[in-house]
Amino acid sequence: MRIRVLSFVFALLVSAIALAQPGVPKFTPELKEAVIKDVNEIVSQTAFVPGVDFSKWPEFIKGEQAGLDKAASHRDLIVAVNTALTKFGISHIVLSSPEMAMARSQRKFVGLGIQIEIEPEEKGIRVVNVYPGSGAAEAGLQPGDLIFENNGKPVKVQPDLAGVEGEEANIKLHREGKIMSFKIVRRPFSNVRPETISWPTPDTARIQIPTFDLSYDNERVDKLMDEASKAKNLILDLRANGGGAVMNMVHLLNHLVPAQTPIGSFIGRSAVNNYVKETGEKPDNLAKIATWNAKPLKTQKVKGLEPYKGNIAVLIDGGSGSASEITAAALQEVRGASVVGQKSAGAVLVSVIRPISNGYTLQYPITDFVTPNGVRLEGNGVVPLLETKTNFKFGEKDEAIEKAVLLLNRIALKSNGGG
Repeated sequence: MRIRVLSFVFALLVSAIALAQPGVPKFTPELKEAVIKDVNEIVSQTAFVPGVDFSKWPEFIKGEQAGLDKAASHRDLIVAVNTALTKFGISHIVLSSPEMAMARSQRKFVGLGIQIEIEPEEKGIRVVNVYPGSGAAEAGLQPGDLIFENNGKPVKVQPDLAGVEGEEANIKLHREGKIMSFKIVRRPFSNVRPETISWPTPDTARIQIPTFDLSYDNERVDKLMDEASKAKNLILDLRANGGGAVMNMVHLLNHLVPAQTPIGSFIGRSAVNNYVKETGEKPDNLAKIATWNAKPLKTQKVKGLEPYKGNIAVLIDGGSGSASEITAAALQEVRGASVVGQKSAGAVLVSVIRPISNGYTLQYPITDFVTPNGVRLEGNGVVPLLETKTNFKFGEKDEAIEKAVLLLNRIALKSNGGG
């Protein structure tokens, strides 16, 4: 599961970005050698996850030697290196090309401007989101559309939609039983999706947090939570939220749980080494190490801020990763929130994104994480109380929201003395 999630994110990044951008260094054998040297050093000496043997890296990278020898572009190099990195079977370890690194920092990509889900049984790719200002938005694509053809060829996987800036895509899709055609020119677009609020019922607010990464807007979230404070019920929608910065996650949780509430523990190399040295026990019980270390991450006290007191449901799916999983687990364990949807990604390691040679960056893990109840989320994910379908076709109702509303109404009824 972890490898599948990592590979999917990686493929999404590669195909979303044009293969040539201003300021990207020319690919040379010397560049390739320098990048591989940096990766070897960091993975062998700096990366850390309890129980993971990073000394196996020379073996893993040697297994991709044929791909490395043939690599003649930035894309070829990251494919070969990341294929080797996935053999660790963990999340948050990935090499990014100069194009990918620039796109993340600038929050701009080149492509059609859609977020997708693969639906093999439907023989196509489902549009989940259309980014404002993109070619897809201008052409009129909508969430729920099922793309089945691009430039006369079947569309089954993400690379079937890949292309470079300025290239036209002739798209055919299914919408409400009809076949429709669109012409879309690939161009730069912003992948920033603002946080939003909606009201499924007069008593229930739904706040959607698309990411905890660079585009997370503290002030906007403050305003949305202030608006939602009058609601009896709150649905926190973290579907397709791949995570981001810990400080942004804590900012949101400050609105939802009391100050100084433990929301989990990070377990790094020093904590593990000290535990083994002082107790003589094996480093295989992360919950025990977290209790022994006794330095949990806590929410902060913010002057004038009163945490939300109503009933909470959290929506997650397989695209909910990292900080969004920590958030869902914390609310589940310390606030009794109901989690609805699909099991989360199980990709919960604290990582560093470090610039290396020639504009590349390497993301690698440095600590693991356990919930307040001692549950390790990496590789396990958050399991919903109520499992529902989280993707829906054009025109269909959102089953996850409907089920969350029913669940919250039932909880509210019981709390008021009802049956």
